[in-house]
Amino acid sequence: MDKRFSALDLDALRSFVEGIQSASFAEAADRLCRSTSAVSAQLKKLEQQCGVALTVKQGRTLALTREGEILLSYARRMLVLNDEALRAIRGELLQGEVRLGMQEDFGESVMPKVLGDFHRQHPELRMTARVDRNPPLLRGVAANELDLALVWQEGREGDYVRSEPL
Repeated sequence: MDKRFSALDLDALRSFVEGIQSASFAEAADRLCRSTSAVSAQLKKLEQQCGVALTVKQGRTLALTREGEILLSYARRMLVLNDEALRAIRGELLQGEVRLGMQEDFGESVMPKVLGDFHRQHPELRMTARVDRNPPLLRGVAANELDLALVWQEGREGDYVRSEPL
């Protein structure tokens, strides 16, 4: 096999992407259930496989080199494709439609990134989102107009309301 075109380690790519996205390899290690030193070792392995530096220290943080930015784009797509292939082989592809309701707090802060990541992982699943206040969202779930609603509410669980701590 030609060494110039050896395969990149997907676990190392996952550590790299997670580390860059969380801006902390310690946080990435927690998310990946690995030690910080294991994540650092994977980054070094990836740099050896690529033959270039992927990050540079800037004060107390790491910044991507030009090559690191290029790899990050490919790595994200490779991981999505890898995960999609595994789900397809295992018969785990999600399909259909999910109608989601949420308050503005969620709709403007956390959910755009979460929904974008979810869509990339489940491209066959169509998601529609509705931003509204609690009462209309709860009525939407009760009337089967929404499959799920993220609301701020305490204590009132019933046929269509279930609480989950965040």
